[in-house]
Amino acid sequence: MTSPFVPVAFFVTLVVSVAAAVPLSDAGAGFALLSLVGFIASLGGLIWAVIRADRAADPQHVMTRAAERFEQRWPRFERDFWAHVAALEAAPQTD
Repeated sequence: MTSPFVPVAFFVTLVVSVAAAVPLSDAGAGFALLSLVGFIASLGGLIWAVIRADRAADPQHVMTRAAERFEQRWPRFERDFWAHVAALEAAPQTD
């Protein structure tokens, strides 16, 4: 979720579904039920968007993921580094 408009859209849908519930209750139970489903869906989407944004902003989570990626890439880096050092040592010195 890169767009900041997703939580706003969920909130607007939440407010509209609540505002529509009262007038639609007089029109029939079907419309009121549809408004209730819209309320539940938009509330769930809003909760999901906020939790996901909060987790993405958590520095501990970001650092843990970076450390895991570092652990996975370290053996390849070390192998390439020592191969580079060996190549430099084997090259003739022209000072």
